[in-house]
Amino acid sequence: MMFKKWKESARTKVENIYRTIRKWIFYTKMAFLILFIIAAVLLLSWALTKVNSVRPNNTQEVPTSAQPSTPPSKKTSSQQQPKEQKKPSLESGVPQEPTQRNKPTKKNEGPTEPNTSKSRQAPLQKQEESREAPASPDSTAETNELPSPSQPEAESTERGGVRQFTLTAYPEKVQIDEQLAIDGWTYNGTVPGPVIRVKEGEQVRITLRNQIPGIGTSIHWHGIPKRNSMDGVPYVTQPPVNFGEQFVYEFTAKPAGTYIYHAHGGTLQVNKGLVGPFIIESVEPTAYPKADTEWIVGLDEMEISGEGDPPPATDGNRMDQSMMQKMMPNALLGTLDVYNVFTVNWKRDPKHVFEAKANEWVRLRLLNYGFQTHRIKVEGMKMYVTHMGGSPLPAAQPVDYAVISPFERVSVYLIGTKPGEYNMFDIDPGHSEFGMRAKVSLSPSGTLDDNKRPESLQLADPPDNAPRYQGITAGIPGPDTTEYDHVYNMDLGMTMGPGGMAWGINGVIWSSLENYKKVEPYKVRLGETIKINLFNRSPESHPMHLHGHHFRVVAINGQSIAEPWLSKDVINVKPMQRISIAFEADNPGDWLFHCHQDHHADDGLITYFSYVESRTSE
Repeated sequence: MMFKKWKESARTKVENIYRTIRKWIFYTKMAFLILFIIAAVLLLSWALTKVNSVRPNNTQEVPTSAQPSTPPSKKTSSQQQPKEQKKPSLESGVPQEPTQRNKPTKKNEGPTEPNTSKSRQAPLQKQEESREAPASPDSTAETNELPSPSQPEAESTERGGVRQFTLTAYPEKVQIDEQLAIDGWTYNGTVPGPVIRVKEGEQVRITLRNQIPGIGTSIHWHGIPKRNSMDGVPYVTQPPVNFGEQFVYEFTAKPAGTYIYHAHGGTLQVNKGLVGPFIIESVEPTAYPKADTEWIVGLDEMEISGEGDPPPATDGNRMDQSMMQKMMPNALLGTLDVYNVFTVNWKRDPKHVFEAKANEWVRLRLLNYGFQTHRIKVEGMKMYVTHMGGSPLPAAQPVDYAVISPFERVSVYLIGTKPGEYNMFDIDPGHSEFGMRAKVSLSPSGTLDDNKRPESLQLADPPDNAPRYQGITAGIPGPDTTEYDHVYNMDLGMTMGPGGMAWGINGVIWSSLENYKKVEPYKVRLGETIKINLFNRSPESHPMHLHGHHFRVVAINGQSIAEPWLSKDVINVKPMQRISIAFEADNPGDWLFHCHQDHHADDGLITYFSYVESRTSE
């Protein structure tokens, strides 16, 4: 009897072990199958990129009515680099740049300008309200006399007709809220950096002083088409500014709009706070009424351990990319749920209240300093998008919320009729709960009558079939009759690199700024009109940024635009989306074109345009 019981027990144990082994064999097979499917998808994507993409040396030439050109050569040894452009004088609208300012100087060696003027904030001069009628360009100017109280203004001096600023980069403890503080890098002790505010056409001189040990840095004036030597890209337009050195930037502030200044020394520098708003105010009458109040709202997100499980990401196609993240640990950070601190002007759920009066216009300047797209809604107020990328739209477009992708800028005119307490927040799930929200307070403005109403906006009336970009009509659809000198096709996607999977454009992976000359540029000549067909073959969105130029959006997903309404310097291309842009080659130099989801750029998603002197130099 004892032997029988022992035998039955042994048989049961053996069967259990056998079932466990079979279960683990099944799991192992499934794991290998999943890995095989992922590898096949990646290999297919890579193969399609190789087969279908057009490299810079295979330029799609325009019809015979356009001027022909010779495709760029692959052989960099035979490429003649463009000669240094002669610097214009002050009479041409750009200040003469002294030779010694082309190189960083030690702080005690360079000229030191006093920085003693008070902030340029001024009390609001209340605008006399006009009768309700479409705004007249002859009667109103777009001037904002009340800066956002949440953002300090950069101090400046004026000497010889030049507006002078100093930005000192140095480490500082940054308070995100009452409980959370991080070790940041700041401009003049604040994050974001102080608002640089100038008038259109002013000459500006900005001295960068680097007091951050162990790093080389620079400042890129994002969206401002300044001359090439002032673009602020280390190794491309200037040497890096190392600890204890300074560099002087001089350029003409134009055109009017909302821009960003930020470090261009790698993702880490922007992550730690080296970013700020740059506002160029119009001096000419515009088609929009003067806003009584201005709010500046910079959006950002962070990954900080111990601050809770992150909410869902907002970019890409929502697919689970955990396995792909293991294969590309530094690249896939747009769609992954990693960010758990969301901020408004680098404050989580800020205590600052954005205040305005009911029945008066507010200009909301949105700036996205982060890696994800955000959708901002303001309760209790009607919202009208008036500017994108710094440039005005032909007419305002009403929206329920404003969509803004990394390093885009969007201006929204707001107006509320009922005094009260409201919220401004990101409508994406979890983002407001994790900090991307702020209080809004509307106070009474007095009794309105027929002769005392806020000036009205002229609203766009697009056709129903008009293509749209992030909720905004991009223009009037129809044939694009422009004769382009070059049409470049760029496929954005993953490709196999020396260290594994990486990002690339037409299968070409950018290595580093130091070695940028090793990448074959897209060549253009002064005066040409260039079209770029972008196709995103990847599962992530790519906000593509062109340095030194503004471009028009001329087609979206194959639908051409006869009358483009969007003039931008950043365009967000969603997964499997096609967008065509066009620009005038009017600013000589070497200009980067890259994804501003900076992890993608760091992992290879960069190229550049290079101006050549003539056909023979190609």
